[in-house]
Amino acid sequence: MKGDVYGPEERWRAMMCTVKLLFVVFSCLCVVAWASSNRQPCHSAPLTSGTMKVVSTGGHDLASGEFNYDSKANKFRFVEDTTHANKTSHLDVLIHFDEGVLYEMDSKNESCKKETLQFRKHLMEIPPDATHESEIYLGSPSITEQGLRVRVWTGNFNELHAHYSLSTTSCGCLTVSGSYFGEKKDLHFNFFGVETEVDDPQVFVLPAYCEGISFEEAPDDHSFFDLFHD
Repeated sequence: MKGDVYGPEERWRAMMCTVKLLFVVFSCLCVVAWASSNRQPCHSAPLTSGTMKVVSTGGHDLASGEFNYDSKANKFRFVEDTTHANKTSHLDVLIHFDEGVLYEMDSKNESCKKETLQFRKHLMEIPPDATHESEIYLGSPSITEQGLRVRVWTGNFNELHAHYSLSTTSCGCLTVSGSYFGEKKDLHFNFFGVETEVDDPQVFVLPAYCEGISFEEAPDDHSFFDLFHD
C-alpha cells in the first residue's frame, strides 16, 4: 500500500485553504441575507444559552450567571453565579414573558416568589418597532476571524419612560450586548459564549415547590429590569 502523497504540512495548508474558502462563502451568504433583510428587526434563534453579565453604567457589577432563552415560548431562565460576588442571596429566576409571570426561586430553601410582570419586553429579542442605527465591525474587518460584524438597534420603552440600544450579530441575530436607560437606573448587558441550543430543557420547567403559590404584590410598572440593582 502506497503512503500518503502529501505530507503533514501540505495537508495542513490544504485544510486551511478549505476553511478560508468556507469562511468566505459563509460571509457572502451573510451579506446577501443582510442586504435582502431590508434592515427590519431580525429574530433570534429558537433556543439560546450562555453567560449574561449585567453592570450599572457606573461600572458596578450587578449580576453574572448562566442564561437560557426559548424565543418561541418566550421563556427566560437566569441563574446567578454564586461565586461572582459577595452577596447574601443570588438570583434564580424563571420568566414567562407572554404570560407576564416572574418566578424568583430559592432551591436551597425550596421557596418561591411569584409576581406579575406588567411590562413584558426585554433585551433577548429585538422589539418589532426597533430602529436600525448602523452596522459596524468589532475588531478588524480585513483580517480573517479577527472581527465581528454587528447591527445596532435602538428604540424606546415608552411605558417605562426609557430607551434602549441593542447590538446583534449581523448573521444569526444573536444578541451581543444591550443597554437600558431609564428613570430609575441605567444598565448594560453583555452576552458571552452564546450557543444556539439549550443543554437541559428542564430549566424552563417550574419546580414542584413553586406550584400553586399565590401572586405577591408588585408595582404597576414591574419589569425584567427591576431584577438588577445595587
